[in-house]
Amino acid sequence: MGVEEMRRFTKVFYPKVLRSTMWDSCGIADVITTCYGGRNRRVAEQFVKEPEKTFAQLEEEMLNGQKLQGVLTAAEVNEFLSSNAHLDTFPLFTQVHKICQREEPPSTIITAFQNDKLRAINEVESDSDGSSGKQTHSQDASPPSLIHAG
Repeated sequence: MGVEEMRRFTKVFYPKVLRSTMWDSCGIADVITTCYGGRNRRVAEQFVKEPEKTFAQLEEEMLNGQKLQGVLTAAEVNEFLSSNAHLDTFPLFTQVHKICQREEPPSTIITAFQNDKLRAINEVESDSDGSSGKQTHSQDASPPSLIHAG
């Protein structure tokens, strides 16, 4: 469902991006790598184990000067969705941001996956995803300010 929400984000805001882009290394392969390894996953695991600590505290303790991209990206995506009145359209992204900010406990990510609205949005998208018309490759569409120097 997470990849579907990413795909839907691309479809809503960058309709010229090919659906197949999500299956390239910048899509599903990056998601798999991020989920199974790397600093974002390690620190997120500790975030769950130590609910009294923030991501900033854990970043300082665990990363020897490296920075997390996931928390910053979640905040930027949330701000972008909010300014475009699309928070309800992307319930999983919204819930991830709330968890990162400690507005909701990490266990509520399960609730986001059980969300009837998320399921309904994905079903509508699956039914209506017969791509038609001229489309271009992903490099032709550039995200707003979601890319940041690190």
